[in-house]
Amino acid sequence: MKHKSWMIISLLFIMLVSAACSSAEGEKAKEVFAKSSEASKSLDSLAMSINMTQNISLQSPKGTDTTGSMPMNMPIKTTIDSKMQMDPIAFHQTIEIFGQTVEQYYSDRGMYMSQPGKDGWFKAPKEIVEQLNQVSAAQQTPAKQLETLQEYVDEFNLEEKEDSYILSFSSKGEDVQKLIKKTMTESMPKELLPEDLLKGLTVEKASYTLTINKDTYYPEAIESAMDFTMEMDGEKASISQEMSGTYSKFNEVGEITIPQEVIDHAKEMPGLSSLPQ
Repeated sequence: MKHKSWMIISLLFIMLVSAACSSAEGEKAKEVFAKSSEASKSLDSLAMSINMTQNISLQSPKGTDTTGSMPMNMPIKTTIDSKMQMDPIAFHQTIEIFGQTVEQYYSDRGMYMSQPGKDGWFKAPKEIVEQLNQVSAAQQTPAKQLETLQEYVDEFNLEEKEDSYILSFSSKGEDVQKLIKKTMTESMPKELLPEDLLKGLTVEKASYTLTINKDTYYPEAIESAMDFTMEMDGEKASISQEMSGTYSKFNEVGEITIPQEVIDHAKEMPGLSSLPQ
C-alpha cells in the first residue's frame, strides 16, 4: 500500500468534516446550522488547533501484520496549529507528527516549508502549488464545510447550553460511507484522489460533535471519531481515528504574509514534483 494514501484520507477528514429529531428540534437544528453557515461566510481570518490520534493495523495479502516503514504498534499523534486568512487565501501553520515539526507558509507567492533534520526553508515546486490551488483553502473554511454538510442537517441532534449550541451526528454503514465519499469527491481534484483509493475505502462508523457560539454563531470546537479501512496494492489497513479541534481569533489574525527572508533564502525542494498519492 502507498502509506501516504491513508494520510491524505486522514487530512481530508480533518479539513472537510468540521461542521456540523423531533420536528421542533429538527427545525431548530436547521436554523442554527444555517445561521452558522451564513456567519462563517463573513470571516476574514481565524486560528485553528487540531489534535488527532490514530491507531493503525496493517495486514499483508497473506494476512500477516506488517509495519512497512511506519510504527504500527503505538498511537500516531498529530497536532496542527494554523492561522488562516480568507481573501486572498493564505495560511501559516505548524504540524507535529512522529516527534518532528514542520512549519509551512502558503499564499499567492507560493508554498514554503521547513523539513525535519534540514536547516533553512524549502520552496515547494510549482506543480505542488498548482495542485494545492485546486484544493483551495477556501474549501476548508467553516463556511464551505458547513455548506458541504447542509443536506445532512436532518441527521444532526441539537443540544442547547447556556452559551452554545451543540450539534451531534453519529452514523454507521452505508449512510456514513456515502457522506464521506461524496464530500471527498466534491472537494478534491481527480489527480489527488485516485479511483482505486475511493474503491478501497470502507468507513465503518463515524461520529461528530460541533459546538457553535450562541452570540456569533461561529463554530468553536469539533470532536470526531472514525473507524475505516483502506485496501490498496494488495494490502489492507484498519484505522481508528479520534480528533478534536478548536477555532479562535475570529477576524483577529490579520494579514498573513510570507517573510521576505524565507522567500530570499529558500532552496528548491528536490525529488518531489507532485503531492503524494
